[in-house]
Amino acid sequence: MVHAKTPSSTNACAWADDLRPTSIAVVGDLQRTSDAEKIFLSRSDNHRERSMILDKIAEEKPDMLLLLGDQVGTGDADSDWTYFDNVMGKVKDAKIPVRAIYGNHDYGYDKGRCIRNFSERFPHQAEHGASMVKLGHIALVTVDTNFDQLSPSEIDRQVTKYRKWIGDLEDDPEVKGVIVAAHHAPYTNSELGANPIVISMFAEPFYNARKTRLFLSGHVHNYERFVTGDKMFVVTGGGGGPLRSVDTSSGRRFQNDGYRSKAVIRPFHYMKLTVDDASLKAETKFIVKNGFKSGDNFSLGLYNHGTR
Repeated sequence: MVHAKTPSSTNACAWADDLRPTSIAVVGDLQRTSDAEKIFLSRSDNHRERSMILDKIAEEKPDMLLLLGDQVGTGDADSDWTYFDNVMGKVKDAKIPVRAIYGNHDYGYDKGRCIRNFSERFPHQAEHGASMVKLGHIALVTVDTNFDQLSPSEIDRQVTKYRKWIGDLEDDPEVKGVIVAAHHAPYTNSELGANPIVISMFAEPFYNARKTRLFLSGHVHNYERFVTGDKMFVVTGGGGGPLRSVDTSSGRRFQNDGYRSKAVIRPFHYMKLTVDDASLKAETKFIVKNGFKSGDNFSLGLYNHGTR
């Protein structure tokens, strides 16, 4: 049985060191719309949708929740973190173990304050930036793709650790599948564009490994899925930030998109991952009117140590 640790702070999310999840919820870009966005860009607040997603996750009580960055609008704004604490209330009450990564909005002018705010909510993530955690026969590797907030030495250390982790997990007999999570998408057909640095630093080693299966990202407030061999690259940034469009035309940059909706803007959503001994299954739950509807679904086979 997994026992979630009692948070040391009333604002902290739960975690469990002995976690071996069979169900994982994934949400990206929960950030509250800023007053400037609402006034000058006429962007909606989306509090209803954000609350619906988190309350539904609390009701379903998965073994773990993964947040893909941009938990808040501005990382050094205490009011934004107070809003996050409130909207996450039912998730915390359910004692669902939570892991998060940094998005660009989780930083701000006062970097030290941003890191303190983040660490107060996720105190189990002692190391700032990249991390690796084994979750039974699945491993989760997270990276910080906010390169403008990292020094050259921090970037170099992160890349070195990432490549070592991927290599070590290849040789780990217990691990059958690796999930990588980053805030910025290596591939997207959105107006924000793909990130070539994320491709070279993180996507290419991911391609070349046997056990890597799923690369998750947010930043783009939409849903996309790209297929490359036995691997999936999923953009899932539908947690409440103002929605953005993607190119669905025949001239779109990346043609290997496995989710081919004609809609340029997909609904707010979250993902449900199910892990068993041989596979990793995913279901995207879109908000439609006052409820949720199953959207994209896919399954990935895990690595079989009996074959090479």
